Parts: sequence; structure tokens; C-alpha cells
Amino acid sequence: MSKPHIFVSCGQRTEEEKRLGEAICKTIHDHGVFDCFFAEAQHNLNGLHENILDALAKSDGFITVMHRRGNVCYGPDKSEPLDRASVWIEQEIAIAAYIQRTAKNDLLTAAYIEKGVGREGLRELLHLNPLEFTSNDQIITDLKTRLNTWRKASESDDFGELQLEVFPGREGGIQVKRLTPVLTSRGKRANEYSCTIDVPEILLNFAGSTCYMFEVSRKQPGFRRFQATEKTKNNAQLMRDDPVKMLNLDVAIAHLNEAQREQALMQNVLVSAEIEDHEYSLTKSCAEIFAAAQPAKSEEIEGPDAKFGYFQYKSKPDKPLCPKCYQSTPSKAVYMGPRDQRAGGIMRFCPVCNFTVTEEAAQHIRRPVNFSPWS
Repeated sequence: MSKPHIFVSCGQRTEEEKRLGEAICKTIHDHGVFDCFFAEAQHNLNGLHENILDALAKSDGFITVMHRRGNVCYGPDKSEPLDRASVWIEQEIAIAAYIQRTAKNDLLTAAYIEKGVGREGLRELLHLNPLEFTSNDQIITDLKTRLNTWRKASESDDFGELQLEVFPGREGGIQVKRLTPVLTSRGKRANEYSCTIDVPEILLNFAGSTCYMFEVSRKQPGFRRFQATEKTKNNAQLMRDDPVKMLNLDVAIAHLNEAQREQALMQNVLVSAEIEDHEYSLTKSCAEIFAAAQPAKSEEIEGPDAKFGYFQYKSKPDKPLCPKCYQSTPSKAVYMGPRDQRAGGIMRFCPVCNFTVTEEAAQHIRRPVNFSPWS
């Protein structure tokens, strides 16, 4: 899983400038929370689009270093000198400002300017508040401090990971998807952790007025919020590399009419988490969650049947496929095992995921007990 991305805009005209750009990237990588893109010199429009513009558009942070490039003079008699920064760097600053404005995405920003460089162009209108520097060490020292204050949640970093498992199931005769947020610590054991999931209310209407154990006050209309913390896990520590399933939540669209279903599939499920002082988040679209909810459209496979939720090849109707494997992502066509007589009745088991279907429940006959001493 990718980390939040920082775009590094630094001159590369001299070897010293290149070493500074590389030192900035190393500082970012050593911090462990972010990844970075160090812009390389581009010589054609194709390279500009595929590298610079795409990297800027996908970035969560922007670090710019403005070195002195030359001197120009303004005024009628050319008596107003100005030390300019790199034109290329000025362009990247302008592009980042435009992307931030149009995408409504607040970039984490750090700006550094060599002493004596003046303001011109779009920078006269922007509030970059650059740090003036005379040596590269000043930049690295300040950047280390800034990185510790930056917060941009992602699915994972060097300290932990947030995942959302999605498995098919049935609840009250309705096909559902079971959502399970999973937290994993990649660092030392954690004492404090939490996970919150915001789900479109329409996905839970099939359950009627069911009261959920982990439901908390909602933060936005149309969504219901659920939260689990270390307290709901009996204050158990989050151990290193030991995934913990925080809660289970069933959602469905099978109970909705066509218009409601289209509306639901346009929404997202939002998951956020904290492990100590590290924040994580992910967004999964309902269209993605329910992507395998209509597998019967396959030309070769039909289902699910109303009784057990089985799918089957049209040419082999007596050989059911595992519903869980078939509706997982990626989808797998796995035959259920043969009917097996167990204490609980006649069952089938999936040889891959161990999904179990009881086709005939055991009939327990209660025999009368006679406690008469003469019996």
C-alpha cells in the first residue's frame, strides 16, 4: 500500500543542488511516514505530462527550494535590480497552487528561498512564508522538525497498516457483504488504538431497527458511524505484525429497488484508525464492495440460489461452487466438497476457505425418560 506522496521541487543545475534534492528525499524516507518524488529534468512535453504533472496531481505535500539564478533590472532606467529564482521552480509552484485550488486539496507545504532572491510573478500573491537559507544544512534541520508536525493519513506506513476485508455472506435470507476493518502494528506493541467506520445508512436498512454494539454518534447526515478501541478489546495490546479484526459489520443492497441501488453504489465507505499517535485512513467505494454482488451475469455461471446461496456452472448444476470464494475479490470458482454427514446434519465444506453450508440440519429426537424405580 502506498504512503502519502510529497513532491520535491528543487533545482538540479549544479551538483550541489542535486545533492540537496537527494538529501531532502532521504530525510523524507528516513522519517517513515511519507514517500517522495524528486522532479528530474524533462526535455519533452510527453515527459512533462507523465512525470511532473501527474506527480504533482497525486501529491499530498509540496517542498520547494528556490535558488538564485540571475539578476534582472526593472524600471524605466533599469535601476531596480531583482535576483530571480529558477523559472522551472516558479512554474512548479504555480502548477501546485492551481492543482490545490481546483482539486480542493490542502497540500502540506514547505518552502525555502536562498537569501537575496526576490518575489515576482504568482509568488507575489501566494502565502508561502518561505524560510530564508544560506546553507543546505538549514533546510534539512528545518525539514526534520516540520515532518514531525505533518499529518496526512494513509492506509499504511512504517509503523502500522489499516485494511478493510470484504467477505460475502447471508443474513436473514439476504445476501450481504461483511466489512471487517483490520489493524496491524508494524512497530513496537501499541497500548492505544482505535478504528472508526462510516457507512451509508441505506446499506443498513435491511436490518430494520437493529441496535449495533459499536455504534456511536454520527458525524455526517446519511451515514452511520461505528467505532472500536482498545477498550472494546479488553485493553489488549496491539502486538507487532499481529493483525487484529476490530469489528464486523454486514451491509447489503439486495433489499433496495433499482433507483436506491444506483444511489448506494455511488457512495463510499470511510474507514479511519489510530495506532498510538499515527493516523490511517482508507476509502472504499460501494461499487467496489458490491462489484461481485451480481455474478449471475456470467454467461457460464448462474446463481445464487435462494436456498443455500450456491453458484454453479450451467453445465454442472449438481456441483455447487463456494459462494464465499466466488464472490471474493479476485473471484475464484471453487467446487464445494461432497455432502458429509456430521453431528450437526448434512454439510458441505469449501476445501479452500473452509466455508460451511448445512444443507440438512440434524433431527434430534427427544426420548422420554422414565425415572420409575420399577422401570
